[in-house]
Amino acid sequence: MTALLRIENLTRRFGGLTAVKNVSFSVKPGQLFGLIGPNGAGKTTLFNLVTGVYAPDEGAIVLGESSIGGLPPHRITENGIARTFQNIRLFASLSVLDNVKAACHMRQSSSLFSGLFRTRAFHAAEEGIDSFSRRLLELLHLDGLAAEEAANLPYGHQRRLEIARALATQPRLLLLDEPAAGMNPQESQELMHLIRRLRDEFHLTILLVEHNMKVVMGVCERIHVMDHGESIAEGSPEQVRRDPKVIEAYLGGE
Repeated sequence: MTALLRIENLTRRFGGLTAVKNVSFSVKPGQLFGLIGPNGAGKTTLFNLVTGVYAPDEGAIVLGESSIGGLPPHRITENGIARTFQNIRLFASLSVLDNVKAACHMRQSSSLFSGLFRTRAFHAAEEGIDSFSRRLLELLHLDGLAAEEAANLPYGHQRRLEIARALATQPRLLLLDEPAAGMNPQESQELMHLIRRLRDEFHLTILLVEHNMKVVMGVCERIHVMDHGESIAEGSPEQVRRDPKVIEAYLGGE
């Protein structure tokens, strides 16, 4: 099966520090793929490279058949990649519903004329956005909070709202950066079910960075491990769990 995402010999430096060094892996369509490693391993930097926050110094990032390395974030979103962030980035003063609708507008095709004169096509598009946004909120169990300001939501609900907003861009590939951070065990268990459901209902491919090993091992089908910016292992959850290099990276050598 042809990979949806290919990372080929990817390298990114910041001055004298090499944050990502010669990393390669591929993610198949529909796969739940985990990217793990100790703090400072380079995982979030790699996410930032894939989503256009940084441009690679060396190597390639290929989505389907298109090279996207170095494209600006809005172009990468247009190509079908969405992400959440390690530190939640919502429009705090907007309502829950308006946070999702704002992301939907990226796919809206109404003309300036249509928007200025509130034509029938404009109203039809707005009704479609409202309906789709409310469907996403229902899926994420946030529909009862549609009118609430995002800043007033509990932490776990803000995490789910960020996922809903990412889905509103209608991605092919969803990148989740530590989605279980700050969640209690019950919320983490619910997140695992949600990730599988999102993959199945939206026909998504999901790339996950997460420190909660119960979530990673419970939901990911394949895992790539980084340490100090380099790849050290890849395989099934069971293979990764037993790999001596992975054990040493997390627990330290003798």
